[in-house]
Amino acid sequence: MAEYSEPELVIPALQFIRNNPNGVTTTEMIENLTNALHPSGHDMDILQGRNDTHFSQKVRNLKSHNTLTKHNWVEYRRVGRNGMWTITRGGLRYLETASLNEKLN
Repeated sequence: MAEYSEPELVIPALQFIRNNPNGVTTTEMIENLTNALHPSGHDMDILQGRNDTHFSQKVRNLKSHNTLTKHNWVEYRRVGRNGMWTITRGGLRYLETASLNEKLN
């Protein structure tokens, strides 16, 4: 269990999106990353006046800060009231590069 920064969520988020080629919603992303990463401490505190935890807000910030789209790693499109994330070729290349760098270190 750990506390996470927004940049630390990039690789796990991209992996989840890659593994779901039909796309994922932000709600699905929050649920998956919470289950996979087991955030703890401050990350699990509820934000004042909200139902979100600090961790779920960091995941939501991936969208609001355009963290994944500004590098062309994912496409985000509105589908009804929801948004849907899908991985791009650039995102697949980034994951390959990150995996190679991890193996070298």
